[in-house]
Amino acid sequence: MYRVAICEDEAFIRREQEAACRAILERLNIEYQLSVFEASAAFWDAFSGGERYDLLLLDIMMDETDGMELARKIRGHDNSAAIVFVTSNPDYALHGYDVNALHYLMKPLDAAALERLIEADHQRRSHQPFLIVKSGAQNLRIPAKDILYLENTGRRVKIAMTNGTAEVSGKLSDLLESLPGSAITRCHVGYAVNMRQIRELTRTDAIAMNGRKIPVSRAYSKAAQKAFLKQLWDE
Repeated sequence: MYRVAICEDEAFIRREQEAACRAILERLNIEYQLSVFEASAAFWDAFSGGERYDLLLLDIMMDETDGMELARKIRGHDNSAAIVFVTSNPDYALHGYDVNALHYLMKPLDAAALERLIEADHQRRSHQPFLIVKSGAQNLRIPAKDILYLENTGRRVKIAMTNGTAEVSGKLSDLLESLPGSAITRCHVGYAVNMRQIRELTRTDAIAMNGRKIPVSRAYSKAAQKAFLKQLWDE
């Protein structure tokens, strides 16, 4: 499911963006969920309540709110969402680097440019690794990008995600072997972290976007540092 959110306070532009997104997603045959917000506060209520999105269309200025500041708040919790600023002032585009924005689009919306962005972002996400695990009676397909960390709890492994947790039987090492090429790296005998969800790495801890501290042991410190630097260069 490709999750898109639109945050725009002008009704006409909001309807235009919603119609364009639906047309593009259906034309590209992408299974999607589209959420539309007319105020930054409503978006933040959903986001802080646990909702996560793959693509965000954010107005730079809405209801007296600085869209750049909203993006900074988002980045404090989620480093994987693709942020696209929609603006009537091209000068704002220069500030997008502060929050690792994917792109900016000028008003009125260029539907062809938006389609190129959506198609490229969806293809990139579709090729990312994922876990298929059995948790209780459920078979779960968990994208690696949504994983915060893995924790060994005896004969089970806790999978902490951006939108919840799951526990599965098995070994931490076996789960890591099933995720080749991902950003998930062992940092401790009992833990592995998704470096794309880590905002700070010290000699003793990996600090996730949500503030959770995951221990880093001396034995895995160098490997963790190397993986953390690699994901910074890959961004």
